[in-house]
Amino acid sequence: MVNRQDTSPNSSDWDHYWKQQNLGQRTYGLIANFYRKFIIRRTLNHHIAKLYSPNSVLLHAGSGSGEVDVELTETFRITAIDFSTNALQTYIDCHPNQSVVAQADLFCLPFQDASFDGVFNLGVMEHFNDEEIVRALIEVKRVLKPNGKIILFWPPIWGLSVIVLHLVHFVFLKVFKKDVNLHPAELNLLKSKKKLIQWCSDANLRVTKFKFGPRDFFTHQIVVLTPQN
Repeated sequence: MVNRQDTSPNSSDWDHYWKQQNLGQRTYGLIANFYRKFIIRRTLNHHIAKLYSPNSVLLHAGSGSGEVDVELTETFRITAIDFSTNALQTYIDCHPNQSVVAQADLFCLPFQDASFDGVFNLGVMEHFNDEEIVRALIEVKRVLKPNGKIILFWPPIWGLSVIVLHLVHFVFLKVFKKDVNLHPAELNLLKSKKKLIQWCSDANLRVTKFKFGPRDFFTHQIVVLTPQN
């Protein structure tokens, strides 16, 4: 996405985004829903199953509407949090038997220290500035058990979906003379492993996996983190 903002999205931005997604009236919303359900979901299932044992207690830190982790709730004990009330309502509708759902701020999680075996999210970290990324990582580390693992699905600037959206914005702007924003601002699409290591070092985390590949059509950089001590 072409960023036109210098600040990270707030709750109103996310509520507006998920309201539009839930209506299912926009072409982008329909495509995004299909992509989450049939491409991203299988990638998430694959990596979570490799990383965590069945019945592990996991935090989905920025759950969105929940299409991606429907199958995971059958194997893992997942707590879902999100900033947006619209997103959480859709999450509840997608998970009728899911009991642990809460509106929460990623910078101030309402959980005790060392509560989770793992933490994961998809397409969340790129919406924060540098300082916020470190703050979020520190807070996630706080609720992680000492031997726990964090897995982040982080769109890189070289990702296929990022390139496609840049082209879509270009066409809207140059051909249709419309300045559109298909989703909230992305301040920090992943640009290098070196930058990631710096953020993680500031949060006392170690990068143990940095993978990019065809499983999700080159959409996310798969990042796995563990506490340094």
